[in-house]
This record gives sequence, C-alpha cells and structure tokens, in this order.
Amino acid sequence: MQMQPIKEEALRWFFMLSIIFFLSMGTYQRNALYNSEIELMFDCISKSPRKARPHHNLGYVYLNVGLLDDARKKFEEALRLDPLYVESIYSLGVVFHKKGLLEEAIGYYKKAADRANIPDVLYRLGLAYIEKGLHIEAISTYEKLLEVKPEYESAHLNLGLAYGALKKWSEAIQSFQGELRYHPDNFYAYIYLGFVYKELEDYPRAIGHLRKALSYPGVPDSEGIFKVISDLEAKHKHKGERQD
Repeated sequence: MQMQPIKEEALRWFFMLSIIFFLSMGTYQRNALYNSEIELMFDCISKSPRKARPHHNLGYVYLNVGLLDDARKKFEEALRLDPLYVESIYSLGVVFHKKGLLEEAIGYYKKAADRANIPDVLYRLGLAYIEKGLHIEAISTYEKLLEVKPEYESAHLNLGLAYGALKKWSEAIQSFQGELRYHPDNFYAYIYLGFVYKELEDYPRAIGHLRKALSYPGVPDSEGIFKVISDLEAKHKHKGERQD
C-alpha cells in the first residue's frame, strides 16, 4: 500500500517526459523543415540572383517564422530587382501590419491593390482600416472584395464590424447574416449578431444568437457570454414586467 503513491508519481513523470519528448521531436522536425526551406531558397537565389521570385520566396519563409526584419530585407531586394512585383509589395504591407505600423501597411496594401484585384490584399487592407478606425474606407474595401469573391471567409464579418462601429445596425445584421450564408459554422457571426440585437434591445434574438454561438466548440470566453445571456434574460424579464 505504501508503494502505490510512488507508482502513481512515476507514471505522472513518465507521462510528462513523453509529452516533452514528442514536443521536442516536433520542434526538431519544424526546425529541420525550416532549415531545409532556407537551404532551398538560398540555392535558388544562387542560381537566379537577378530574379525577384527567389528573394521573395525566402522573405516569405522568414515572414512565416516571424523574422520580420529579415523578411522585409528580402522583399525589398525583390522589389529592387522588379519594382512591380505585386507579391512583395503586398508582403511588405503584411510585415508592417505585424509590426503594428498601420500607416505604412496601408500604403503598401493600397499600392498592391492598385496593381491587381487580389482578394487577400483587399482583406488585409480592410482589416488595417478597421484597426486604424477608418471604417468608411474599410466598408468600401470589403464591398469591393465581396464583388470579386463573395465567399471570402470573414469578409462579410469584418464588413459587419465596420458597419457596427458606425452604428449602422441594419447593414451590420445583413453583413453577419451574409457571413453565415457562406460559412454557417462561423460562431463569431452569431456572437456579433447577438451583440447587435442587444444594442437594439431585441433581447430574445440577442439571447438566441448567443446561445447558438455557444453550441459550437472552441468559443472564446464562453463564461463571459453566459454572463451576458444571464443579464439579457434579466433585462427581458424586467422589460416584460414593465409592459404588464
């Protein structure tokens, strides 16, 4: 009987060591993949040093692992070789966006959007506008994106957020419903619909949409949403009592 706790402790340590082992293996494999990509990109650059694409591709690898300054240098090198290389113009926007430099990011996104109607560029440009508080510009950008690709994930959602920031509730509702037409499992659309109806004091609809959101796994801050629902139910009850 006295040995049982020691056995359980040993099993716990074994389990933890197993997790550490598999995590370290994953890190090793990711590093190996990253290193092999870097080697491949450098090999491509050595073979075609005057072409923009190999430099851009290396910058893209750097961007994906968060080496923003290295990524920026390679995108700028690509543009030195080909000033009209749209992918690098857009990617420089992403670099500045990730650094929180919205003005610079918007400048590069707009420059890329002027050269090609690429949905990803328009999506990022609209997002930068929202973050900067330029909601009218965001609305115009997302409407343009949705003309090109109406099924683009989260485009209707962000359009609704821009309308909501301007308190254009009807347009916000239509946008969130548009997101659900193309992506019926996007629980954020239900959450935002719930909060719009909350603003409109349509408590039954607000509660219904928030409960629908909670029916999906992985909803962030579910406890906070439950609290909002509880508050809305209390307000709805109080409103009914006043009408009586």
